[in-house]
Amino acid sequence: MLNVPFRREPKIGPNDRCPCGSGRKFKKCHGGSEYTLPNLLTQSRMEKQILDEGRRLFELHKAKELQRQKQQGLGRPIISTEHKGNRFVAVGNTAWWGSWKTFYDFLGAYLKKTLGEEWGNAELKKPLADRHPVLQWYDRICHLQIAHVREPGAVFSMPMTGAASAYNRLAYNLYLIAHNAKDVQTVLISRLKNKENFQGAFFETQVAAWLIKAGFELEFEDELDISRTHCEFTATYKSTGDKYSVEAKSRSPLPGGGVSERLPVGRQLRKALTKKADHKRIVFIDLHKPLHKKADADKMVDRAERIVKVYEASLEIDGAPAPPAYVCLANLSDQYALDGAELGTMVSFLGFKIPDFMGVEYPSIREALRARERHWPMFQLLKSIDQYRDIPSTFGGELPSEAFSTGQRARIRIGGVYLVPGPDGKEVPARITTATVMSGKAMCGFHDENSGNAWLGTFDLTPEELADYEKHPDTYFGVHLQQGRRAETAIELFDFFFESYRNTSREKLLEFLADAPDLESLKGLEQKDLAEILCERYVLHAIAQGFQMKAPRQPGSQQRTRE
Repeated sequence: MLNVPFRREPKIGPNDRCPCGSGRKFKKCHGGSEYTLPNLLTQSRMEKQILDEGRRLFELHKAKELQRQKQQGLGRPIISTEHKGNRFVAVGNTAWWGSWKTFYDFLGAYLKKTLGEEWGNAELKKPLADRHPVLQWYDRICHLQIAHVREPGAVFSMPMTGAASAYNRLAYNLYLIAHNAKDVQTVLISRLKNKENFQGAFFETQVAAWLIKAGFELEFEDELDISRTHCEFTATYKSTGDKYSVEAKSRSPLPGGGVSERLPVGRQLRKALTKKADHKRIVFIDLHKPLHKKADADKMVDRAERIVKVYEASLEIDGAPAPPAYVCLANLSDQYALDGAELGTMVSFLGFKIPDFMGVEYPSIREALRARERHWPMFQLLKSIDQYRDIPSTFGGELPSEAFSTGQRARIRIGGVYLVPGPDGKEVPARITTATVMSGKAMCGFHDENSGNAWLGTFDLTPEELADYEKHPDTYFGVHLQQGRRAETAIELFDFFFESYRNTSREKLLEFLADAPDLESLKGLEQKDLAEILCERYVLHAIAQGFQMKAPRQPGSQQRTRE
């Protein structure tokens, strides 16, 4: 008979040493009532609740950071806190404080101090027509505030006229430079305060702000060094380390404030390319025209692009062919509509002697992807200019409808528990499991954890809440929940597919490609190549099925962006 040993757990008496190694008696340690099965089951439920709450808080933090980033861009975040009624804001290594309720309040105070209150007061004593442009904008803003303030000291809204846009844009640009750049030359402030040099200096601050929000680190050149010519600053794309020498050119207004009908793009390009550069070049040219209609802007930029292309073959610098450069043509029109609200910013990127950048017909989607990889920082810059257009109104990325609300309306967050009418009409505490906006209302899924019931319900949304949802649909409900959006180009559709398959295993990708006629050759490829080929073929299939989109003239994004 086969002798099979029988294993039995050792019996532990209440006064024996606990086997956990604590040295305590079993009855005083793991033999206590808290370790009985009913209590362990209760504890298990508590641990699940704790884990669920931890996940919810993690998702909330992730959504808040994405929301903040969408408002503030990729530079250093706004560093701010409140204490005893004062708002403290860090700007670089300095601290500012005041009774500011909105970030716009802070920017107004920051611009006055940066340009100098004594200088500003001296300008205000002049007739309005003789004042510096910044003080002319300020005058219009003061009248606008008087017309829209309903309660002194309370947060209010007013139209974003051209004057308000230009004034706050300058303030935000200077704040971003001081908060992010290694060094800000006092010469820049002096140029801004000089009416004759103001336009060029203003555009330089805008270029710096665009680069900072796109994730570049700036290092200003020493403008007092006259031993050699140099560009405005060096921009380093932080995620790749690519360095660029940046030059910004803007046309000065004619005497009396007018603008010439001529478009001296070639002259501005020549002046920019004569500067000594240690790295790849980016040249920003402000066309500086009072245009607001899309048709007029398209006509102007087409003409400017043709001029740049003509100069590719003919332009020489010091007797040699001009060096290559990324060229950004821009037109910011808020200065020409000081009392209007229809503002426009036109930005167009093209390559000067860079044949595979922008405006190129590629033989395949993958060839377009390779070109995008070669010029990745520039495509991210163009994307950033389009994405981070607005100046934040809050300090920490909060939504204005929440931060400035005077009512008692609770913010709708997925994962939060609210007292709501249940299926029988009685009010019960229920958790929101999903949410979206339909017909101007928040459509939510509710779950009562006590009864197990689940149902759909709606919340009314205020105009302010709807405006915030329009700007931040992916994070409005407190989690990152990407809302549906249409791909307009083949590259955008490819990116949509690739986001789903980028981490799919090589074996699984080959399963998806099992019916491909070139399967044998595909088997020798790496995972990334297989993922790209699969997504490219999905895009081509979608196009063949009639999916409408814009032709992919350039990889990544639109060549022009407007506000």
